[in-house]
Amino acid sequence: MKTIIILDQIQAGLGGDERSDTPLGGKKIAMGSADNVEKALEAVHGEIIGTFYCGPKYYQQNKDIVQRKFSKMAEKMKADVVIVGPAFDYHDFAEMAVEIGIAITENTSIPVIGAIAKEKNQELIEKYKDRFPIVKMPKKGGTGLAESLDNLAKGCQILTNKEDISKFKGSCCYYFFSWRL
Repeated sequence: MKTIIILDQIQAGLGGDERSDTPLGGKKIAMGSADNVEKALEAVHGEIIGTFYCGPKYYQQNKDIVQRKFSKMAEKMKADVVIVGPAFDYHDFAEMAVEIGIAITENTSIPVIGAIAKEKNQELIEKYKDRFPIVKMPKKGGTGLAESLDNLAKGCQILTNKEDISKFKGSCCYYFFSWRL
């Protein structure tokens, strides 16, 4: 299972908030926090074939370019699935992640899965939870990270295998059933 992961400059290991203007880029390796995600993916026979990144400030000023280039590169690299995040409780990164995730789902046939903490991001999650699966993630430094990463990897496997994701969404994602009478 060939996976692309999309990170901000902090999670990619390229600097802190002062580098939020980091332009888009990518490497054919797992960078920064993607190392932990790759370990979880290995348990389901997955690998990270590329890390795409940019700073949220750069993204806000260049949304169309970033969305288009990340979508095209994911297709060119023949990714089976794209992960946006983990964004933890970083609101600017979470907003960037969900918008890029939507762009990829609308412009490619590649499935997308996200990982975001509800802290500081509840409105984003409510708005986008039905567009692609968003795995429950602890806030930065919170407990439960290993379980969240394992769930993220399982979600990637389900999406890649085109299996029914409803049970997974009900237990591991921000997903709420709506009852109709």
